[in-house]
Amino acid sequence: MKKLILLLILFTPFLGKSQDIEQFLLAGTEDASKLTENYVNPVAKGFMYGLNNGWYSTARTHKKLGFDITLVANLAKVPSADEVFQFVASDYSNITLVSGSSEIQTLMGGENNTTLAARIETDMGDFKLTNFTMPDGIGDDLPMNAVPSATLQIGVGIPGINSDLKVRYLPKTGTSELEIGMFGIGLQKSLSKMLKIDKTPVDVSALIAYTQLTSEYDIQEDSGLNGTGQKMEFKTNAYTFQAIASVNLKLIEFYGAVGYNTAKMDVDIKGTYELEYTLEGTGSSITETIEDPVSVDFDASGVRATIGTRLNLGFFKIFGDYTIQEYNTITGGIAFSFR
Repeated sequence: MKKLILLLILFTPFLGKSQDIEQFLLAGTEDASKLTENYVNPVAKGFMYGLNNGWYSTARTHKKLGFDITLVANLAKVPSADEVFQFVASDYSNITLVSGSSEIQTLMGGENNTTLAARIETDMGDFKLTNFTMPDGIGDDLPMNAVPSATLQIGVGIPGINSDLKVRYLPKTGTSELEIGMFGIGLQKSLSKMLKIDKTPVDVSALIAYTQLTSEYDIQEDSGLNGTGQKMEFKTNAYTFQAIASVNLKLIEFYGAVGYNTAKMDVDIKGTYELEYTLEGTGSSITETIEDPVSVDFDASGVRATIGTRLNLGFFKIFGDYTIQEYNTITGGIAFSFR
C-alpha cells in the first residue's frame, strides 16, 4: 500500500525511464544535463502545475472546529509544442546528429528515430567516440498525454479569523528503491463578511499555499552502467496565490478562481558511473568514471483560472474542476468534510 501511495504522488513516467536517460551521460556532464533537461522538461512542468492544484473545492471556510480530509488527483495536459524539442548542435559541446530527425520527441512525445554521436577529447589529444539512440517518449501510452499527480491533505477551521489552515504531509518514507516526503501548508481566508455577502449563497476567499516534495530514487539495481551510489534526487517547491468565489446551492456547488503559480524543481543524478568509449582511429575501448554527472533545474510559473463544481452529499463531497494555465489541468477528488 505504501508503494502504491508513493507511485501515485510521484511522477512515475520519469522513474521508469531512468535507465534510458543514463545513456545521456556518455556525452559528458554538461551536455548530459542539457539533453536531460530538454527530454524531461514536460514531465517536470506538468508535475509542478499539478502540485499547485487541488487546494480547495469551495470558497467557504469551516466553522469553529470544522475540518476536512481530501484526496486529490490531477492530470496536467502537455501542449503539443512541448512533445518535441529541436536539436541544435551549437547548444552542445560534444554531441552531433548522426541520423534521423533533428526534431526529437521528449519523454511526453512519441517514438524517436534519432541517433546522436558523442565525441569527447581526452587529455592525450585523441577522441573518445560513442553513438546512442534517443529513447522513445511515453505520451502515446498515457490518457490525454497528461502528467499525473496526487495529494492528500487536511483542512481545519481556525476560530476567530474565518480561515482554514490546510496541511499536506507525508513523512519521509518509502521502499528500498524509492523514498519520498511531502510538506505543504496553505491558508484560505474568507472575505465574505468583509464584503458583506456572508448572508448570501455566494462566498469569496483568498488562498496562499506552498508545497515541498523531496524524493530519492535508487537506480543502482536497474542501471546499465557499473558504479556506486547511483541515484536520482528530486526537490520541488511550488507556490500558488488565488482569489476564489463559489455559489452554494446546497446539493451542488459551483466555484471558480483566478491566481498565479510559481514552482521550481531540482533534479540531480548522483553517484559514480563507468562509461565505455572507443578511441578514434584505434578501435580500442577505454573506460572512464564520472561522479554526480547531472544537475538540472526546471521552472513553471504563470497566471491561472479555474472553474469547477462540487456535489455535497452530507459530509461526503465529490468535486472536479478544470484549470486554464500553460499546462491545462483536470482535477478531481473526494472529501470528507465536517463543518
